[in-house]
Amino acid sequence: MFILVIALIILSVFFITVGVVSMLQQHALTMKIKTGGGRDEFPEDEGLVKNIKNLALNAGVYISKKTQFGILKKNREVVQKKLKQSGLADKFNPNLIIGYQLLMAIAAILVSVLLLSIYNVILLLLFGICGWVAPILWLDGKVKKRQKEIFRQLPDSLDILTLLVEAGLDFGAAFNKLIEHETGPLINEFYLAQQEIKLGKNRHKALSDMALRVENKHLTSVVTSIVQSMQTGTSLAPTLRVLSDEFRVQRTQVAEEMGARAPVKMLFPMLFFIFPSLFIIIFGPIVLRLLLGGPLF
Repeated sequence: MFILVIALIILSVFFITVGVVSMLQQHALTMKIKTGGGRDEFPEDEGLVKNIKNLALNAGVYISKKTQFGILKKNREVVQKKLKQSGLADKFNPNLIIGYQLLMAIAAILVSVLLLSIYNVILLLLFGICGWVAPILWLDGKVKKRQKEIFRQLPDSLDILTLLVEAGLDFGAAFNKLIEHETGPLINEFYLAQQEIKLGKNRHKALSDMALRVENKHLTSVVTSIVQSMQTGTSLAPTLRVLSDEFRVQRTQVAEEMGARAPVKMLFPMLFFIFPSLFIIIFGPIVLRLLLGGPLF
């Protein structure tokens, strides 16, 4: 139980740090936009954040050069995959995430020794592992969030594609129009596929590669149906219409399931935070009167 509490504390510190850094970067970006600086580039890190980032990057590069085999090589592949799935591959180098893993592992061990006076080697190893996996858990959260956003955006994007195709545009022109006028994680993936097509890749191959890169079962189903329709020469409009209706129903069902789970999720906060406060307010004066020997009423 003690180990679990410490692990949760370490993970909480990591996520709070990431959140604060993200808020500072977002504030810098907002100020840049307000002052007319544009938003073409991601705001540069400064001060302590920049120093930590450089240290993590150098550590990640060193680890990548020295370990081209075994578990660490597999870890790098996992990091690269999750960065692509989360849409952060253009903002974070895999070496940077690996460096953060190393720094978090060292920080977890130092906190355990200096603040908690823990010297057991096994416990220190466990804390180091908790620090090592913290950045991976953060990436997992980003991937799950992006997968949900893609699923929510899919029916609307299919509706637009259906209308454009039914209006007389071919799929390529409709695809380009959608990318030109819409935004979001799904549109970003469409844009990458579009760029690959412009560079000479076969359209079927570009769409299939997009589905493999995102690894979203709903998007994979859409791409498979579109590619099959193109290969067989059948009309795309009915296929897109059926897919749009199907995923809209699924999105509604998911929302209903989330609503049904809400009371269960509210149970523990109510038991541990709301009810104790109510009991203190209601019974606190009565208990004090009993302790002081006064009348109850």
